[in-house]
Formats: sequence, structure tokens, C-alpha cells
Amino acid sequence: MIRKEKLFPLHQVPDHVRETFPALSFPDEQMLQEAVDYLRISLSDLFFNPKGDSAPFVYYKEMVFVELPEVLTLDELELTKMKIKIHQTHISLQQFIKRNEWKRLFLFMDPRILAPAFDELFDTIPEEQRMDVLQVIQKRSGPFPLLRNESALQMIAGNMK
Repeated sequence: MIRKEKLFPLHQVPDHVRETFPALSFPDEQMLQEAVDYLRISLSDLFFNPKGDSAPFVYYKEMVFVELPEVLTLDELELTKMKIKIHQTHISLQQFIKRNEWKRLFLFMDPRILAPAFDELFDTIPEEQRMDVLQVIQKRSGPFPLLRNESALQMIAGNMK
């Protein structure tokens, strides 16, 4: 599971953290700006994940989590079709929400961010769909997702009685 608060904004990775990853080539300010301009995204949506449970550099905004190439050059971004991937993922997820298809949303979402997304979106998900969404999360990421939303935890506790 990946929680945003455990990631470092890519433009603010402290030197002591960089030093623990000597084989990794962190992008400089110019490379970051070129990547942001090319992808048409905000710098604040690019992160470094020190855990190793994904690519080291990731795009993470709202419910969209996309692994980026280890080298953030324009050539790599074009080769991996990153702009299209990010844009299409946003569109797909927004369509599920617009059509009130919450189960499909959580089936489509990256499994590593299911629990944090459920915590964040819990109050938005129609009450009659919440248990179905929780079952999807449990099937995709294990029977005991680490949830933090108090209302979600109360719902689970109420269904265990």
C-alpha cells in the first residue's frame, strides 16, 4: 500500500535521502520542469517513493497513480507514452464517478492506493455501494486493508456483528 504522506515531493527530496540511493539519478530542476511542461501536470503531483514497492518516481494525483520512467527525459516520457497514460487514466476514473460506478472505479484503480482512496472517497460513495467497494478492495489488496477513515471502520465493525 502506498500513502501519499510517505512519499517525497520530487522537487524537494532531501539530500540525506538522495544519498541513500546512489545508483538513482534524481532529475534536476530543468528536467523536472521539462517533464511537467510536456506532461501538462503540476510539479506537486510528482513524487519519489523510497519504499521500493513501485518505480522510484511516480505521478500521484487524486485517484491516479502512475509509475514514471527512472530517467525523466522527454525521450523516455514520449517512448513510454506517459502523457497519454496519465490523461486517459484521469478520464477513465472520472467517467466511473460520473456514472456512479464505484465498484468499477476501484477495480480500475492501482491496487496500491485502494485503501487511501477509499478513506478519502468514503463519504462520496453512495452508502448502498460501500460494502461492494470494500469487497473489491479486500479481493485486490488483502482481507484487512489499512483504513484510517473512522466512518469506514465503523461500517466494517457494524457488519461484523
